[in-house]
Formats: sequence, structure tokens, C-alpha cells
Amino acid sequence: MRFCRIKILLIIAMAVSVWGAKIPYRTVSLFISYSNTIIEQENFTDYAIGLEWWLIKYRSISSGLSAQIDGFNSSLHFTPAMQLNVRYSFPIHKRFSIDLSPSVAARLYDEKIYPQAGFSMGGRYFFSPKWQLGLRGYYKSILDETDHYSTGLEFLIEFCPGFRDNDGDWIHNGVDVCANTPKNAVVDDKGCGIDSDADGVFDGLDKCPHTPLAALVDSTGCPTDSDGDGVFDGVDRCYDTPADIPVDETGCPRDTDDDGVPDYMDSCENTPESAVVDKNGCAIDSDEDGIPDGLDQCQNTPTGFQVDRFGCPTIPTADGVVVYDLFDDNLKLTANAMNMLYRAAKRIRAYPDRITKISIYTDTEGSPTYNRNRARSVGKKLIEFLEEEGVSAELVEIVPMGEKDPVIPGSSKEAKQKNRRAVFAVEE
Repeated sequence: MRFCRIKILLIIAMAVSVWGAKIPYRTVSLFISYSNTIIEQENFTDYAIGLEWWLIKYRSISSGLSAQIDGFNSSLHFTPAMQLNVRYSFPIHKRFSIDLSPSVAARLYDEKIYPQAGFSMGGRYFFSPKWQLGLRGYYKSILDETDHYSTGLEFLIEFCPGFRDNDGDWIHNGVDVCANTPKNAVVDDKGCGIDSDADGVFDGLDKCPHTPLAALVDSTGCPTDSDGDGVFDGVDRCYDTPADIPVDETGCPRDTDDDGVPDYMDSCENTPESAVVDKNGCAIDSDEDGIPDGLDQCQNTPTGFQVDRFGCPTIPTADGVVVYDLFDDNLKLTANAMNMLYRAAKRIRAYPDRITKISIYTDTEGSPTYNRNRARSVGKKLIEFLEEEGVSAELVEIVPMGEKDPVIPGSSKEAKQKNRRAVFAVEE
């Protein structure tokens, strides 16, 4: 059974050696160890010397074979061993790493070969990629029924005769994927430069290692700020901000009231939201009704009319107004009608953006054609009156209805007064 175990170990060792022929480079270590060995509950102080042959693919992981001889203390016999190792390295710095290494071995003791398993932990200092010094602690145990194990310290010197590194990044040429890495750049296991802040300048050359994303940098990796506003180029949306002007996080001049005019140019800092402003940031009020353009829902209110908070006149439109007893038998406007038309004219003037239709009705005397002509004549006089009251003829549309739709049928005085009328309707 023990022979089978040793045979398996030797096969593994040979496989590692064959695999090692494809490995980019190898190192040789000379180590000296001091240990405390326990055999059948008896303690022995022991010394050992050995050689290790490491097959290195990347600096972070390597495999190796070692041969050593224990028993330099007179208390023990010399016990040679062949050991298979796997070393995991955790670089702390280019010149220092922490190593963890499990191992299996075949050990000759009292003319018998014993399988052995162990574990070590330590560190190495790199004087150069070729020369290293190391110190590690270990635990090893014989895999049989006996109580046989040892703990100790090993001091080692490691040399790599075949290491080649053209770009000086401490990565062997056979592994280096990026063969022209700039000098002093920090690289990964494959020899490619690391750029932690993604600014295009490798760590080790980057004097500003925490550059914000999207910021433009100079050759040293430090952000540029062309306009000196404190917001880096690449992040700055306003590259030509004048000196000493307060800016927001995008590098643009602050606009506290959000009127489109920067604070440093804004003469009216508290402009209402949505108000139209001039180049000085002051609200424009085209109709001078006290409500700024942009907020004014009735933008052409004539001067002199009181308006509500939306900028519209408080006086209603002329929609629905009916003027009875509009004209006499001579087709002249009556005094009562002119009084009503005066007030209607004010309403029409208040809304210069709306068209007012005025339907003119007559009584039923005469033919329909005659009455339509009478309505047309009265309509002309009505427009003349409204124009005298300041109403533009363009705001009024006369519709001669004639005798249609009488309020009171017949030709009585009351019927004439009710049927001779003007009906106002405002288009929205």
C-alpha cells in the first residue's frame, strides 16, 4: 500500500517535470530549515538543507519539486525526501509577496519510504526579478499510523537564471502579453499596464490616481481645467466660463432662477418660473398688464384694463350680449342701444385676439330681402359707432339676419322693440 502511494507521487513528479518543459521560466531555491520534530511523542530539534526547482507560469502561482536532507542534529539519522509543491503568491508590492504552499512528499526514514503532507506560509523579498530572499513557517506530517510530524522555519535564497524581461516590468518575456509597457508602470500578471481610474495613464506613472470618470488628463494623469472653474475638462460642459464666476457641477455658470441668464449677468435674480426674460434676465411684459410674458394667457391686453393672475381682463367678453330696440324707423341707433353698445365696445376692446360676431335682426315689416338690406344698413352704422369707441373693425363681423327668428311675432310696438336687436357671439 505504501509502495503504491510513493509510486503515485513519483508519477505526479514526472508529470510536473514534463509540464515544466512548457513553462516560460524556472527558478532554483536553496533553503535551510530549523524544525521541531515529534516522533512517537518524543521531541527532537532538527536542521535540514535542500534545493527546490520551481516551474513558474505567472508570479501568482507556481509548481515545484524539492529535494532535502534532514537530520543534521546528531539526535536523528539523515532522512532524505522528495517533495512536490504548489505555491500561491499574493503580491503586496513589486518587491514583496506572501506565499501559501501545500505539499506532498516521499520521505526515507529507517530504510522505509513514508508519504508525507504539509503546508507552509511565508514571504519573499525581491531584490530583482532574478534574486529573492524568503522566510516561511511550515507544518509536515508522516501519513501513517505513527505520531510523526514537524514544525519549523525555513530560510531560502531563490535564483532565476533564465528570466528575460525586455521592457523592465518584472514580467518574463514568455508571459508578457504587453511587451512595450512604459518604464515604472504597474502591471498585472500578464505584463499589461493597470489603469485603476481609467484615465489612459497607467498606475505608477499616474500622479493623480483617483481622477473622476470622463475627465481629460495630461501626460502625468492629472485632470486639466482649461477655464479654471474647478470642473475638469471632459466633465465641464461650458469650456469658456469667465474667471471667478460661480459654476454648477457641470462647469456652467449658475442660473439660480433658471431663466436662461447666468447669475453673473442676471439683473433680476428672482424671475418667476416660465417667464420670458430679456438679455438682462428681467421679465418681459409686452402688454404692460403686470403679468410677464410666458405666464400671460392673454398677451395683448390693452392698457387700462384690470387683469387676473393669468393676465386676462377681469371684464368678460361680449359673448351673449343682446341689445334690444336697436334702431328706429329711420334706421338710426336708439339712445338706449348706444348706451348698451358703449359697454359692449369696452368688452370687445379688452380681447383684441378674439373676433366678435354681431347678428342684426329686424321686425317683420316688408319682404325678407327688404329686411336683410335694412339689417345690413344698421350693421354699418353699428360698426361706425364701435369704431368711434376704439374698436377695430377687424374685430367685428356683421351678420345681417333680417326678419328671421322673431322674438315676438307681429308688428306691435313691443314686437318691434324686441325683434329689432343685435346678438353678440365671441369666437374662442
